[in-house]
Amino acid sequence: MAVRGDPHAAPEGEGGKTGLQHAVWTGSISLGLVRVPVKMVTMTRDRGIHFRMIHRECGTPIHYRQFCEEGKEVPDEEIVYGYEIGRNSYVTLEKSEIREARPETSDTIRLEAFVRKEEADPHYFLRTYLLIPDGAPDAYALLRAVMKNEGQAAVGRISMFQKEYPILVHVYRNVLAATTLRYADEILDPSKAPALQKLPEPSDKEVELATFILQKMAGQFDLTIFEDAYQKRLEQVISARKEGRILKLEPREAAPEKRDLMQALRQTAEAMGH
Repeated sequence: MAVRGDPHAAPEGEGGKTGLQHAVWTGSISLGLVRVPVKMVTMTRDRGIHFRMIHRECGTPIHYRQFCEEGKEVPDEEIVYGYEIGRNSYVTLEKSEIREARPETSDTIRLEAFVRKEEADPHYFLRTYLLIPDGAPDAYALLRAVMKNEGQAAVGRISMFQKEYPILVHVYRNVLAATTLRYADEILDPSKAPALQKLPEPSDKEVELATFILQKMAGQFDLTIFEDAYQKRLEQVISARKEGRILKLEPREAAPEKRDLMQALRQTAEAMGH
């Protein structure tokens, strides 16, 4: 078993510009006595633009130093970690104590139950990886075929990156995939929000008009129609600056004027042919 690389990176390069050959974990799926050797590879990438803070005068990057509240700069070897138990009161732990408490990275995804895929609540999803066969292709192909034919996913657990996660193994585009999950107590109950306690009941007319709008806007789930307009504008500014130009961007569209709910519903529905 080996763990390699940054779990959040999907580099371009060897193996195509997909990053799909960069293994972040290798091991096997455990199904009773059956072992399915796999390697876990990233299937998402961050397309955002990232900046460093630069000192305008000298053009060098900004760095941060560590200071205590008494104004003294503190080197790493003098830093411990505190768990607050009261106002300005902490239980302190050494880095070594925290490190020793972390789970060892395991070489096994332990499957514990098979569930209907649609039962998996996406609010628990953290990050999805592809599981690529790493030997025993017959075992991989069998598990994929059975899960696909039955429309099933599997819930289990994995230790990776010094943390244990619940995990959902499922079929995605004819490949086994694994999605790390949050624990049940990490999701807050939205019904407890005070603003939701005394919501007014919508009128029949409001429901009628809103339903008409919804039906008119019905479509397919297709993320390819979206693009990151903010990143596109930044790329234009950066490209111009590299060429020694200062680009003046077109102003954004003004926000629509505020209307009361019924007026907004009527005008929207009329524009759609109601």
